[in-house]
Amino acid sequence: MNTPRRLKFLQRLQPKILVFTFGASLFPVLVLSNVIWQFVEKPLIELEKTRLDDQVLAFRGYTSATEKGLQNLISSYANWTDLYNAVQQPNRAWIEKEVSNQLLFTTDIDLVKVIKSANGEILGESGSLVLNLPAVQAKVRDLSQRHKLSQVLIDTESQGLVLLGSSPVSRSDGTGEQSGTLIAGQLIDRGWLRQFLNYSQPTTKLEIISLDGKFSVSSSSAQQPDTWEQANFSRNILPTIFQKHSIYRIQPEVGLNTIYAPIYSGNKPIAILKLQIVAQYFQQAKLTLTRLIWLGLSLATVLSVLIAHLLARQISNPIIQLAKRSKTLATGDLTSPIPNIKSSDEIEQLANAYQEMANSLTSLINNLEQKVMQRTQELELARQTLEERVQQRTVELLQKNQELQLKTEQLHTALHNLKMAESQLIQKEKMSSLGHMVAGIAHEINNPINFIYANLTYIKNYSQDLLNLIFFYQQKYSDPEIQIYIEKIELDYLIKDLPQIIVSMETGATRIQNIIISLKNFARHDEAEIKKINIHEGIDSTLALLQHRLNPHHDCPAIQVIKNYESLPLLECYPQQVNQVFIQILLNAIDALESSQKQVNKLIIIQTKNLGDRAVIKIIDNGIGIESQNISKIFDPFFTTKPVGKGVGLGLTDCYQIIQKHHGNIQVFSQLNQKTEVMIELPYLLSELSYKAKVF
Repeated sequence: MNTPRRLKFLQRLQPKILVFTFGASLFPVLVLSNVIWQFVEKPLIELEKTRLDDQVLAFRGYTSATEKGLQNLISSYANWTDLYNAVQQPNRAWIEKEVSNQLLFTTDIDLVKVIKSANGEILGESGSLVLNLPAVQAKVRDLSQRHKLSQVLIDTESQGLVLLGSSPVSRSDGTGEQSGTLIAGQLIDRGWLRQFLNYSQPTTKLEIISLDGKFSVSSSSAQQPDTWEQANFSRNILPTIFQKHSIYRIQPEVGLNTIYAPIYSGNKPIAILKLQIVAQYFQQAKLTLTRLIWLGLSLATVLSVLIAHLLARQISNPIIQLAKRSKTLATGDLTSPIPNIKSSDEIEQLANAYQEMANSLTSLINNLEQKVMQRTQELELARQTLEERVQQRTVELLQKNQELQLKTEQLHTALHNLKMAESQLIQKEKMSSLGHMVAGIAHEINNPINFIYANLTYIKNYSQDLLNLIFFYQQKYSDPEIQIYIEKIELDYLIKDLPQIIVSMETGATRIQNIIISLKNFARHDEAEIKKINIHEGIDSTLALLQHRLNPHHDCPAIQVIKNYESLPLLECYPQQVNQVFIQILLNAIDALESSQKQVNKLIIIQTKNLGDRAVIKIIDNGIGIESQNISKIFDPFFTTKPVGKGVGLGLTDCYQIIQKHHGNIQVFSQLNQKTEVMIELPYLLSELSYKAKVF
């Protein structure tokens, strides 16, 4: 190809270079704009989802507050002695005036029903017609048979959701058996939804949809499902709700964002919450971002055109000049100079660089080969020396590490054995002294109290004979001085009060006898070997000893103990040690409840269950709980979370050792500020397991 043809080729190449340079400058801008849009739009969508989730959480929180308020209201009315007496009589007029009408007109309650426990008779029924629905009547019957404070959220299918709560009717002081059940309910209707919106965003729209999609309650006027909802309700929405997940619809083009979330009763979805919020902020942010991107693209386009034009001039003109002077380079003679190139031009510098590179390339290659050979030999020698040293150091470190691990294990084992021996020695000595003292006190108290209890019957008879004698004297003799003395000593009051005093003394003596029996059962000083016992008697004896802690005589409220016992066979164990486990766990539960200042209803629930070859005992309290990082440490010797002087950290350690000795298992589950559950498993036949352990 001759020089004129090359020049024409370069002239045709110039506009192509311009277009290529423009595209190369604009392409990164387009890619960057798309990436920016993706990175900004996704957070905006996630932000809208977070807003929807916050509204769902607020709705569930408001529902929980409604449930708690209903529970407290029913409990306060049910623990009312006047209502207890009215149900016993029964007094329907008083129940309707003081309970049904009061709850309907002064609270948000929509329906009330009072049922007598003896025969299931309905003594009072007021409020919404929802009570006549079969689903509601079935739940009412179920709640009336539970005999405890309960609540449930149900779907009535035709009238929406209703929150039902029940509580057994009892005296204010907790004495006597329950006389009936108080049931109250609140409708989750349009008024309730609007009341929730007063505490939430005013732009929010709420709708509760039944699982079959046939009925809904809306915070505004009745709404019809849109086309998307009709098409996806059975196919997408309902399966996701049953999986306990939510569905989001982000629609900035229509200005509304929607979430479909499950509404639970217990742990089961019973309805669907459809919640919509206005997407005004999302639209504004998206519009502003779009404008900024278009403005940036416009500026980038103008700048790319200018850069392309300048680069084309800077590249094409030197190339044309270089083409005229390239004949000497075409022959491959790098030593020939390149004439007629200005000293300030980049092409000249490039040509001179090629020439200098060709001159020094040969000498450079020779020097490089020699240095590579020398460095290779040095590296090989250094590698061999390093490998030998590394291998030697590795062997030494392995030996040191093994020795250190062995010593560490020995120290850990010795320390653990020392702590265990120390804790066992302290606890055994303490329990031995306590057992001797308790047995001695019980024996010393038992004799005089038996004397008192045995003579109370004679005192009752003798006092009655004396009172009869006084009555005969009053009939036969009417001396004024005797009459004045009778009035002075208030003889009529003495005649009425004396039998009551004797009954009180008999009750006190009976209680002291029960305490002595509990002390003997707890101490079981004569039962150091394996024996078959009734585990329920051991628990009841422990509770009797702790009555002064369960019903304190100060400002702290009493602790209610709920016992759910199954029928259990006799259990082989060391009775004194098992009682020690029960009293330690119950003392910890009482301490946790006394430390919980916010908890009003302080409960200890004791459950027993028969698993065939072993018994399960669960002791649950609703106290302050245990922090998660402390759960793994509670069985360690001397670990305690109590203040100084209140515990030494040996109680649960001894409990763990005793349960292990009985071939059982003890576990602790806790939720901070909610509850703590201690589960104990004990085999029925301890002697057989101990024999097998010795044999094998």
